[in-house]
Amino acid sequence: MIRKIYLENPSGNKFHFDYRSGCLIHNITGLGFSQELTHLKFDSFFDRVDQTQGLMEIQATLTFLKGYFGYTELMNYLKLGERELKLYYEADDSAFCFVDIKSVSKQDLMAGSLTCQIVFLKLSLWQKTQTYTIEVNESSVGKVYPYQYSFTYSACYEGRIHVINRGVFKAPLWIEIIGAVDDPEIMIRKGNEVKTMLRLFHSQPEGKIQISAVPNKQFIRKVDQGEGVSIYGSQDFTCDNFLFVEPGEFEVEFKPGVASLTTCRITMFEGYLGV
Repeated sequence: MIRKIYLENPSGNKFHFDYRSGCLIHNITGLGFSQELTHLKFDSFFDRVDQTQGLMEIQATLTFLKGYFGYTELMNYLKLGERELKLYYEADDSAFCFVDIKSVSKQDLMAGSLTCQIVFLKLSLWQKTQTYTIEVNESSVGKVYPYQYSFTYSACYEGRIHVINRGVFKAPLWIEIIGAVDDPEIMIRKGNEVKTMLRLFHSQPEGKIQISAVPNKQFIRKVDQGEGVSIYGSQDFTCDNFLFVEPGEFEVEFKPGVASLTTCRITMFEGYLGV
């Protein structure tokens, strides 16, 4: 499979590093990982006691087939100070990481093309997403929604579904509840043990609730006429509420607290060290 590399900004606009944009990317380094490990010595043995991932750089060469015009197109795409810029890498699978643009060099035009060096600061692990949908109070089978995620699972029963985190770290959940609720709950179980739980003291006859556990963007809000309104204070503070799933297989149970149709869509952000 031919690999694809492209950027996506918060508005969903993409910049492809291929012949569509006339900007080719090559000589890429930094797609792996680097860790800082701390060990303690026990006689002739060493035991790892800490493991952290620091900021890494992804470096590459860009060739603009349209010369200075192509360079200007990229500069216009890269808005100064814009956050949540994603770098996608697609080969056998699709993954992305959040990046900042550290630098873009500019060299002289040669043979009608322009070659530059670009440096990305890698702000997260490589992410792969899975989306699960739970529909309750209508049927025993969920529905598939056409969102741009790597995997979509929809079979559920009695408001429950099995999820699998195939990543190497605990995965934050992005949750969207659509429809009526009355003090909704979400529980994540391993066997009969509840590992983590969300409970909101909130009622509504219709509408949408969004909960993000992504560490640098955590919120609990309802969407009212297209605008997000914080309901952070409606959470049960005896529960975790911002939910994470450890590596492995778990059961998720959704209780909307009402008898009408309600949908719970869960997106899991799996973390990987390299692509």
